[in-house]
Amino acid sequence: MGRKKTPESDAVATRERIVETAERLFREVGYAKTTVADIAGSLGMSPANVYRYFPTKAQINEEICDRIVRGIEIRCVDSIGEEGTFFERIRSFVLEYHRSIKGSILKENRLYDMVSIAMEQHWPVIQAHSERIRSILLSLLDQGVAAGEFKDMDRYKTARAVQEAIAIFVYPPLLERWVSEFAGAGQEDSVEGQLMFLLDMVFHGVGLCNRQ
Repeated sequence: MGRKKTPESDAVATRERIVETAERLFREVGYAKTTVADIAGSLGMSPANVYRYFPTKAQINEEICDRIVRGIEIRCVDSIGEEGTFFERIRSFVLEYHRSIKGSILKENRLYDMVSIAMEQHWPVIQAHSERIRSILLSLLDQGVAAGEFKDMDRYKTARAVQEAIAIFVYPPLLERWVSEFAGAGQEDSVEGQLMFLLDMVFHGVGLCNRQ
């Protein structure tokens, strides 16, 4: 027997439909060109009805942006695995982060503007995403220290330093420039190699990894 509908469940379902429709329109015609009237029209409802669930378009934007970054986070966490050294797990995590940004955002030109603006304007959803990424790095560092693989350190500062060091490989405007530069030289695959070289420099160059 199905779950009985309630006003609350109906509201959740309607919000979901609004967000899904808005994201589809963003992908089809672009973030900047999509209006609340467009979203409402596609759903067969009035703009006033959309505003009942999302008082501003900005709130719809944030909801979509949150979906995108959480999807990226899931793929990154899945890439870590349970085998290999903790440094190798960090490498896998960071590499998937780079690939996900490149694949999910750079290749989705119509979503690119929204995510770039969200980062430039420090939307709360992006700040929360950044904190979650840092927490994952911090957890891997904690486990690496506990296993004796990494030297004891200020793990929070180290996680933040790693996050800042890789920014050029995951911040859309910088990444786009980086990819274009290497692609122009016929070396697009070298971007990932440069990222891995950077991580080697950070962990081994400053002696974070205990020598085997």
